[in-house]
Amino acid sequence: MSQVKWKISLLFTLITLSIFFSLLLSGDEFTERMGNTTNTPAVAGDSGENRIAYLISRLETGEDSETKLNAATELGKLGEPAADALVEKIGAENSGSGEEIKTYMYLALLATGDERAADILSVNLGEGASNPPEADGTQGREEVPEEILLAIEAKDKAMRESLARSLNSEYRNNTDLLEEALKAEEQNSTLYTAFVLSNFEHEESGDETEILLQALRSEKGYVRVAAAMALGHKKETAATDSLMKMIIQDYPLAGHSAVMALGELGDERATGTLMNELKNNGKDYIRSSTAIALGKLEAEEAVPYLIERLRDTRASVRSNAALILGKMGDKSAVEPLINVLESGKEAEGRRKDNLNTGVDVRKSAVLALGGIGGTEATKALIGVVNDDGEILEVRVAATSALGNIGSPEAIDTLKTVFDNKSMSMNIRNGALLALGKTENQEAAGFFIEKIGDKDFGVTAREALTGMGETAVEPLIENLKTEDQKVKDETALILIEIGDPRAVKPLIEAYK
Repeated sequence: MSQVKWKISLLFTLITLSIFFSLLLSGDEFTERMGNTTNTPAVAGDSGENRIAYLISRLETGEDSETKLNAATELGKLGEPAADALVEKIGAENSGSGEEIKTYMYLALLATGDERAADILSVNLGEGASNPPEADGTQGREEVPEEILLAIEAKDKAMRESLARSLNSEYRNNTDLLEEALKAEEQNSTLYTAFVLSNFEHEESGDETEILLQALRSEKGYVRVAAAMALGHKKETAATDSLMKMIIQDYPLAGHSAVMALGELGDERATGTLMNELKNNGKDYIRSSTAIALGKLEAEEAVPYLIERLRDTRASVRSNAALILGKMGDKSAVEPLINVLESGKEAEGRRKDNLNTGVDVRKSAVLALGGIGGTEATKALIGVVNDDGEILEVRVAATSALGNIGSPEAIDTLKTVFDNKSMSMNIRNGALLALGKTENQEAAGFFIEKIGDKDFGVTAREALTGMGETAVEPLIENLKTEDQKVKDETALILIEIGDPRAVKPLIEAYK
């Protein structure tokens, strides 16, 4: 009996050991398989075709750049079968793939080393930007800096809202719809015209424009205001003479609307009248709106009048005049604008001009200097950025203005400011954003160094893409890096920029 028990125990032990070793071997195989599929989860029926489909779906639906980049890399390892699927996907009509997704698909196709990548990239990459960098590394630009345009737009909106409040104070509920039109973000003639048609009993039949012209002579002041605004946004130059008369002869609120309407019309015949009002009108809100109107007319002859308004008795007029001088870009305004900044600073316990101490005036002067540019403007802006006693918002605006200038001196200052960890983070961020909008190869080099940075890599990529063709040559050079992730990121940026010069270097880099 005891022998039977012993034999049973031995058999049980052998069975247990057999199971143990079987599980151990299975575990080693499992670990090995998992090690070979890092970052690529198993899929049902894990055939090559299914895996390719899965990875392409990751390109299309990945939540972040890292996920898509890993998927592109894995597709590259699968060679020709992945290339076939990618070529079909890229070429499919109405595939629904956005431009960003296609960028990752092009990168994956490059990584496969497939010969078709060269032709596909040549066809799909754009023609490149039309304005090449100038000899000093800066980009030839004629457009007004966006910050100035946004500031002018904000001033325009504030003046309309001021007019709406005045109408409400004078007419109460009679002008509710007109006030709504004035406060609307998107301005057009529709709401103003509807208000006129519902409040003006016209004697003669005619089209809308004829009725609006008649309404400029309405007995109701608010109807004249609405008609002026409607005609301005309809750009009816037939109203120019009547609107100029309104400025001179009508009551202030109607005159205010006429000034804004003339700015929208763009009729140069109004320039003389507007310059006279800028110089002589006793209402500060009309002088303010006149400055903006002259800026919309791009009336260069108004520059001396605008410079004179930098010494206006009201800060709002000074601010508007400064912005328009920046929009016009006349270098004769640089010294007066610098004087605005200097006279508002405290010296020996006092300030020369208290009106120039306010953030609105100072910020407008800084943005204007950035719009005009030049050595003196750059020097003044560098001083503002580095002045610990200056208003923080003004210093941040100065970094943006230096970015608009984009000269080597401006670039060096912005890089130094960004690298200065003792400086306010707001100013450093401003410097980084300003560097990102400069179209300068030195700035491109700065961001290329940051491509692999965990904190600033995303910003670097966005900045380089925004620089366009200015960044192409430095990026092509960076394809020689031995860091595969940085090379992939560099390739993505070049594909996003879409410059045909990058096609051959991209093919060479992924052979």
